[in-house]
Amino acid sequence: MRLLIAGLAALVAIGVLLTGVVMARARARAHADWLEGKNLTLAPVVKGLKEPTYVAFPPDGSKRLFILERGGTIRVADADGTLKPTPFLDLSHDVSTSTEEGLLGLAFDPDFTHNGYVYVDYTANDWSVQVIRYTVSSDRPDQVDPATAQTVLALHKQSKYHNGGMLAFGPDGDLYVSVGDDEASERAQDLSNLVGKILRIDVSSATAAEPYAIPSSNPFASREGARGEIWAYGFRNPWRFSFDRQTGDVWIGDVGDATWEEVDEIPAGSAGENFGWPFFEGSQCMDPQHCNDPGLIPPLVTYDHNMNCAVMGGYVYRGKIATGLQGNYLYGDLCTGGVFSLRNGKRIELGYQPIKISSFGEDQDGEVYICDLQGGTIYRIMDGSLPSDA
Repeated sequence: MRLLIAGLAALVAIGVLLTGVVMARARARAHADWLEGKNLTLAPVVKGLKEPTYVAFPPDGSKRLFILERGGTIRVADADGTLKPTPFLDLSHDVSTSTEEGLLGLAFDPDFTHNGYVYVDYTANDWSVQVIRYTVSSDRPDQVDPATAQTVLALHKQSKYHNGGMLAFGPDGDLYVSVGDDEASERAQDLSNLVGKILRIDVSSATAAEPYAIPSSNPFASREGARGEIWAYGFRNPWRFSFDRQTGDVWIGDVGDATWEEVDEIPAGSAGENFGWPFFEGSQCMDPQHCNDPGLIPPLVTYDHNMNCAVMGGYVYRGKIATGLQGNYLYGDLCTGGVFSLRNGKRIELGYQPIKISSFGEDQDGEVYICDLQGGTIYRIMDGSLPSDA
């Protein structure tokens, strides 16, 4: 009897061991395409994309992902990552994709569930930057009729570079638009034009004659010779910016020139700041005549081009999955796949991935996503923590 009991116990132990091995292997297979590091873990959410440039989430509770592909298509994926076979919108015949061009930005109207308005930003075949509004019908939520297009802003440019392209609605309900300097750096300081700026426009007051209104509280709304749309200036290429959903502060990744990348911040309630380009690149003065100009806002943090090449502005993490990153501003670099946190004026390296980061995204729950331009995948941040020596 004792031998029988011992034998059964051994069989149970072996069974438990085998079950553990099987479960471990299953977890390993399930995580085979995750990017896991000491301080950062990324899980693929949507695959099979072609050069994704941005991911956005409608404020309708559906948890769908709307993904821009550089060539001009907007794809829709369900919350489980399943891509819809038909694009939400196909602008491939209208979008220029030379150099830094393409389909660049998307924002849902704060009242999207009632008016169906969605705004896109792209570079057209004539090099112009176009901001267009489309109207989604409730009976076809995964496709939009191209015939509903209404031009909000058409900004003609002289080059294919430094387009900006970010669209975001602020806590005030106004639409913010980033525009690069169009390879004419001196114009970033010129308040009579819109390049090298972040704009703020009131699209809720649009009329048939005027596609937007200029908020009276804009810093240059009443200045003679200045464009009233300007909200902040002195940028080279503010490719991505975001609002901290908790504080309203604005975080900006301004892509640098030969040496320095920078992250800037605009506190909630502020406006009219001058971030110094082209007098400064990062914290380095490039024009001795303007090194001591009053009112120039220095960057929060800079980093050089040692293997890096272009800052990708992100979001302050306010989600619940990666609790170790709560309250940290997360951003990255295009070339290295590096994801960073900003802490006490320092760039903290969370990890480097074998991807090309084109953008970050934020869903309605505050979770943060990363677009891999080269691999055609959208990742979600699943875990993370600051290094012990940060």
